[in-house]
Amino acid sequence: MVEERTAELTRINKSLQTEITERQRIEEALRESEQQFRAAFHQAAVGIAHVAIDGSWLLVNQKLCDILGYTLEELQLLTFQDITHPNDLNTNLKYVEQILADNIQTYSMEKRYFRKDNSLVWVNLTVSLMREPSGEPKYFISVVEDINERKAAQRERKQWEEQIQASLLEKEVLLKEIYHRVKNNLQVISSLLNLQSAYIKDKEDLVIFQQSQQRIASMALVHEKLYQSQDLARINLGEYIQDLVASLFTAYEVNEDAIALTINAEDCIFLGLDTAIPCSLIIHELVSNSLKYAFPKGSNGAINIEIKKIINNNLMLIVRDNGIGLPPNFDFKKIASLGWELVDALTHQLAGNINITGSTGVECQVTFPLT
Repeated sequence: MVEERTAELTRINKSLQTEITERQRIEEALRESEQQFRAAFHQAAVGIAHVAIDGSWLLVNQKLCDILGYTLEELQLLTFQDITHPNDLNTNLKYVEQILADNIQTYSMEKRYFRKDNSLVWVNLTVSLMREPSGEPKYFISVVEDINERKAAQRERKQWEEQIQASLLEKEVLLKEIYHRVKNNLQVISSLLNLQSAYIKDKEDLVIFQQSQQRIASMALVHEKLYQSQDLARINLGEYIQDLVASLFTAYEVNEDAIALTINAEDCIFLGLDTAIPCSLIIHELVSNSLKYAFPKGSNGAINIEIKKIINNNLMLIVRDNGIGLPPNFDFKKIASLGWELVDALTHQLAGNINITGSTGVECQVTFPLT
């Protein structure tokens, strides 16, 4: 029995030794884990704190002390409410209520703290809640990231954007004023030509004056459209053609029942000033030619204007009528006509090409790149 008892005690002793060794290993691992936690806690690149349910600081790392300018001892005499900016406090407390009610697991927000020197520092705050095994709230774990420099950069960027916006608005107003004044000045020139034409006795000279008036009016209309446009750099070509041709019909006293007009312009064709003025003058000359020569003695007819995008980002402008057509062997480059010279010169200015056919009526096709 002694031997058996001795053997049993030996086994128990070995078991106890094994248990003691295991406990020592676990305690060593816990000590090592605790050391690692403390090292990570105190050497973290962001502020970390344990905060009591009432808002007092329980445990903070050095980084948080650096962000707020307080020592650990000074912070432990305060609550987070004491150093939170009043404009941010209500939002922060609402999040606290939600996390305590277990409606949310964590929350993040940008807020401002008062530093010890009373200056403000912007931080990004992330908070979670530790609970007892029973579920009772124990303390908050707060991670505080200093975002003061980022906020300063955002403020500078916002100020810069506001300055750019103000500058753009100023330039927009100035550009509108320029368009308005150019339009008015062109109208003044047109009015002066109109006054001067009253003293002209020669019919051919009078026609030249009137044609010049109409060309100036076409250019003035471009500036008027730019002035009215949402995009001060471009005009809607379809809308412009409508107004331009309407003014020509009025100037030539055309009976709309006698000459039918159709305009087919693709939507969203916009031209800048450098393209719009030459294009408008080409349309002016071609439509004027149809009104003057295509329908003699007030005969009926039709004029069609079409503008569309074609391959290689080009535009094609087509002005056609069903009038008497062109004389045989017609070559507009050899005709002593200011109108045709203008059409040719303006087409070259647009880096385009012109093709004219006149077997039945007249059709003029002008193609140029859309820039």
